[in-house]
Amino acid sequence: MSVMWESETQQDQSMSLVLTEGAKTDRLERIIGDLMTELGLDLTNQHFDGTPARVARLYRELTRGSGVDPAKILKTFDSKHSELIVVSEINFYSLCPHHLLIYRGKMHFGYVPDGKIVGLSKIPRLIQAMASRPIVQEDLVSEIADSFMSVVRPLGCVARATGRHDCVAVRGVKCHEAQMTTVALRGLFREKPSLVEEFHQVLTRVDK
Repeated sequence: MSVMWESETQQDQSMSLVLTEGAKTDRLERIIGDLMTELGLDLTNQHFDGTPARVARLYRELTRGSGVDPAKILKTFDSKHSELIVVSEINFYSLCPHHLLIYRGKMHFGYVPDGKIVGLSKIPRLIQAMASRPIVQEDLVSEIADSFMSVVRPLGCVARATGRHDCVAVRGVKCHEAQMTTVALRGLFREKPSLVEEFHQVLTRVDK
């Protein structure tokens, strides 16, 4: 009887969570609909049919990384390898917190292990998860590097991101081709410039 009661309670909690999430989504749809109306858009236009719901889903997706736990993503394995590992050409997108416009680009990540390596897919997963929230690019690379150091504890790591920002391309200065590159160095990469040079040489060969 106790087991059945616990099961029913869990079902009730799951249903409550679904209803709560649905209510939040409905509220977000209404807010977006109000925004469109305030902008003078005709919501009865055929092209706006379902737009508030689509935009709500978009912003839920773009902010799903808030509160992500890197330790749940970075599965480690024992390894004797102690030289540079580079994972390159990782696509990412994020939200500029100043205008809630998208920026996107590519990130390259390298590390020198200290008895532990991570599965190849885990680095892109970490980067894409941590990027899926409103955060400036400068802080994004720093937090990715810090999280990797904290969980995996390598001898050092480096993260380099190059992004194009819609807040620069479509408003203000309207510079469509502007790119920003940010680099975060940790551990050995701060101490050994030759290691940073090796990382950049690897990326140069990849680009060719």
